[in-house]
Amino acid sequence: MLNTVAPADRARLSPLFDGFPGLHGLIDSVLEGVLGNAWSDDPLQPRIARLELDFQLLAGDPNSAPAADTIAAIPSGEHLAVPESWADLVMDARETLQTYERFDCPPPKRWDRGHLTLFQELPDDLVIERITAKTVPAFARLADSLVYNFDSHEHFLERGVGFGIRHQDRFVAGCSSFAMSSRSLEFEVQTHPDYQRRGLALATCARMIEHCLEHGLVPCWDAAHDGSARLAERLGFEERRPYTAYRLQ
Repeated sequence: MLNTVAPADRARLSPLFDGFPGLHGLIDSVLEGVLGNAWSDDPLQPRIARLELDFQLLAGDPNSAPAADTIAAIPSGEHLAVPESWADLVMDARETLQTYERFDCPPPKRWDRGHLTLFQELPDDLVIERITAKTVPAFARLADSLVYNFDSHEHFLERGVGFGIRHQDRFVAGCSSFAMSSRSLEFEVQTHPDYQRRGLALATCARMIEHCLEHGLVPCWDAAHDGSARLAERLGFEERRPYTAYRLQ
């Protein structure tokens, strides 16, 4: 049985997630108490921890007593990521699940600022702008995933950030903080189907990278498929690192 860990006490869980295979921006955000929920077996000397923010993330000692029961208790339909040392336990604890490959795309030691600027050159009828209280409803209409990890639009503007490309009266592409902490930002990017293959995702993500560099944030990119990983590599993220994730059934 795991117990809820209050935001102020989550720093104790951080060592358990050292070397986690991906989703680093989500982990930072939950551990800092900005977003999501956290549980552990012992608030003072935790052996395992579970974080929840769109994904279920487990780390620590897979041989500890609560580990198998914790996996078994996660509702069906959830997506799970774990260190490689947990893989056998996950397969044993769940009778039905789907494995799939994700890619961690580490940031480079140095960004090519010239390329980031070039990526943002767009036709005159397409404009990149930062999302404000006035524009966040239209931004969310492009894709709910751009803001849904936050409790409200106000919470998103207070603790997150977004950039959108506007064409006339609507946003046709956007990049936002899927998760954010004082040290890192996890990317979320969406493009309207009618505007794909025009370099718009490249442009908004380049602007977000610039924002991260201007504010001392580590850009974090975790790709769910090959196309996302290729976009990250064009932007300058380093070679993808594959890992296994699970959809529980």
